[in-house]
This record gives sequence, structure tokens and C-alpha cells, in this order.
Amino acid sequence: MPLIDYYGPQGWGSQSPPLRQRQHVATDLIFSALSADPAAPAAPATVLDVGCGDGTFLAHLASTAPERNIRWIGVDYSEHQLARAAALPYEFHRCDLADGLPLPSASIDLVHAGEVLEHLYDPDHLLEECARVLRPGGHLVLTTPNLQAWYNRALFLAGVQPIFYETSTRSTEVGAGALRRLKTDTMPVGHLRLFNRTALLDLLRNEGFEPVTLRGAGFHGVPSSIAWFDAAMCRRPSLASILVVLAVKR
Repeated sequence: MPLIDYYGPQGWGSQSPPLRQRQHVATDLIFSALSADPAAPAAPATVLDVGCGDGTFLAHLASTAPERNIRWIGVDYSEHQLARAAALPYEFHRCDLADGLPLPSASIDLVHAGEVLEHLYDPDHLLEECARVLRPGGHLVLTTPNLQAWYNRALFLAGVQPIFYETSTRSTEVGAGALRRLKTDTMPVGHLRLFNRTALLDLLRNEGFEPVTLRGAGFHGVPSSIAWFDAAMCRRPSLASILVVLAVKR
């Protein structure tokens, strides 16, 4: 079955959304890791963004620390997104993550994978590839939806399909129950695997990483009337909407 490009001209990702809270949290972890890494080379550090899309997040990172000597690299499957990224002064590669990362072993100082793991049939292989391209002591920062977010715990008990979990490639209303009216304008985004805190940390350890920091982030799709509560839940990552983890290659 061919891969679906959810970011094509007619797709839900045809326009770059504003940066999400998870990306701001990831930014903090990325630069704290780069600054604190005593084994990092003097210059330049190399940062790889897996699932880089149109390069918006790489551009954000570069603008956050313009004085840093960093080589920015992005990889993605979407031809449409990479065509837009080509206008940026960074290095981009198109690849199918099932085939691995098109980079030499031990060539990267830090890998960021934002909202990628949940889209993969074989997430173990991606983490294995991240460990391969990272030099010893390099860092991985990744974000992924939390299957056991506070509202999903309640929805499961109510017999409603958890948020983020998809059982149809055509409609998000399948299993939505009383939430169906909130799903009429949304589209599936290709979620195949979802993790809770324990599963994510176990998977990282299985693939040669040691988690260093785990933080929570809010979900932009939460209704504004309860966004304050979602933000409060971020203080306890196991209940947060999004899991953001910093791990080091062992």
C-alpha cells in the first residue's frame, strides 16, 4: 500500500500552522541539550529534524539562536512540503522512514522528531535509525500524543474513542460518539501507534536511549473553555495531552 501524503496541496497541512506549545517545549530541551553537552564538537553542531515538513520549525530554531554555529538538516516524505522548504538555506532530503535515514552513522549531534512516531508502522526502526545516525552521547528530542491524556481516560470509560486514536482513514467521526459534532470539520492524519508515558520510555530504552527529561505540552485542539485545565495537566506529563522527551544515546 503506498504511503499517503497528508501534506499535499489538498491536504490538511497545506498551510503552516503557528508553532504549537509542544514545539516551544521541544525548543527549550533542544538548546539545553546542545548547551550542556560536554562531548559536542566545537563547531558546527549538526541538528536533524525528522519529519521536517516545510522547514518552519528548523527556521524557528535557527532564529532562536542565530549566533550558534549549527548545521540544520531536515528529512520528510512529502514532496509538496519539501518543495516549500527548498526556499530555506538548510539541507533537506526526501525519504521514506521505513527505509531508514539517508545520513551516515554517528554524524548527528541532536535529532528532533516532532509528532512522527505515532504515524509509523515500525516506530522501533525509526528509533534504531536515530541511534545509528547520532554520535555517542548525542541527544534525541521527540514529541508524541499521549494515549492516556486526562480527557482520554474519561472518554475511554464513557465508551468514546480516545482523542488522537484513529480507526478509519476516511473519517474521524468513527467511534467519536457524543464528540461527533466536534469532528465534522476534521480529517484523519494517519495515526498508527499511540503511547502512554510508560510505553514511550520503555521503547526508548529498548532502542539504546536513556530518557533524561519528560515534559508535558497542551493540545491546540482542546476547546478554549478548558484550555486552562489542559495547561494545568502539563505539570504531570502522564496526564498531559502531548509527551515531550529528551533522551541521550547510550
